[in-house]
Formats: sequence, C-alpha cells, structure tokens
Amino acid sequence: MQSGGADLIHGTSLVEKATAIWREALRLLVVAWGSVAAFLGLMISTGVLVDTQGWGEPADIALMVVDFLATFALTMVLLRTGVPGGRRGSRGFWTYFGLSFLSGIAILLGLVLLIIPGLVVWARLAPSAGYALADDMEVSDAMSKSWDATGDHILPIMLAHLPAFAAGIGGGAVFFALFDDAGPQPWSVSLAVNVLTYGSTALGIVLGLAVFTLLARSESSQAGADAFPAQ
Repeated sequence: MQSGGADLIHGTSLVEKATAIWREALRLLVVAWGSVAAFLGLMISTGVLVDTQGWGEPADIALMVVDFLATFALTMVLLRTGVPGGRRGSRGFWTYFGLSFLSGIAILLGLVLLIIPGLVVWARLAPSAGYALADDMEVSDAMSKSWDATGDHILPIMLAHLPAFAAGIGGGAVFFALFDDAGPQPWSVSLAVNVLTYGSTALGIVLGLAVFTLLARSESSQAGADAFPAQ
C-alpha cells in the first residue's frame, strides 16, 4: 500500500526534513511553554519527592497515575492551543488511554527485539495521538493512519526524536546504575533521573504533535508549508 505521506517532502535532505520537524516542535513549545513548564515542574518535583521519601509501592503507583493524567492534559493543551485547526472532534481520555496502551506495547516489543525496530515503531506511531484526538479517529484507525502517513519519513522522524529517545535511555541508565533496591534515594540521583525521564516525555509529546501538524495540518502551519506540503 502506498504511504499516505508520499511525496510530502520531496527534494529535501534528511537533515532538512528533521529540521522542519524541530522548527514545528519549537513553535509548539513557544505557544504552550507555560503548560510544558508546569508539566515538568509537577512531575519532576513529585518524582523527586516520592523517590527521596521512600514511601514504597503505593506511592510509585500513584506517581504513575499522576504521570499519565498530566501527560494527557499536556497533550490536550498542545492540541487546543498549538496545533493549527485544533481539535475536530470530541474524543478524549479513553481514546488516549487505549492508544497509549497499544502503542506502548508495540514500541516495547520493538525495543525488546532490537533497539532499531523500537525506534522505527516509535517513528511510525509518533503522530497517532494527533490523528486520534485532533482528527477524531478510533484508536485502530489513528494507528493505521499514522503508520501509513509516516512511511516515507521514517528516518527524519527518527532523527528528530533521537534527543527524546536518548534522554529516556539516559534516565533509565541512571536509574538502574545508581538507584538502591529499596528505601529513600539520594535527591541528586533522583533529580537526574526525573529530569531526563520527564524531559523525554514532554519532548516526545511535542515532537509527535509536530509530525502530526506537518503531515495533516500543514496547510495551516507556516513551519510545514515548505517541507511538508499538504496533499
């Protein structure tokens, strides 16, 4: 099947394509900088508090719930205030929950098999939240559309996402190398882990929506008008 993103950035280099994604991501960050800062402040401070107090598994589970809710909230704010055209439907939390669950499994399986397949799946599903929540698609339709639309742009999307991926891997590496098995953690180690982890999360959300904007809403986005012309 022909990719839905075919010929979107014909005639430009890999670096130029990745740069177009970063330009759009920067625009989204500028538009919603307060929400991004609030997300990072909330999650980093809460994560450090839970780690350094050693409250155990119930607190860790509560942190995961807060993380998911904050991630959903940040995604919705970016869609409403930053993505050209905003939301064109009413799908919300449960669609996001199903999409996160299925895409998370797919990416995890790719990473377990080999790192590169995980990166490829991450790239192919990067704009899926936009298709689901902004274009009002069912979870399966959003994932299928995302997979189709990114087919000709896998390498530039992967290149653009490398900083987010590296930050996530770095946070995991610090966690496994320096965290004790139980009990309170040193605040400096916890701070490093949480900055890297939630920085990766926020950057991944912004980059995914930047890809969505360039593929699906470039008729309204100056950043995507040249490199990602709308079909």
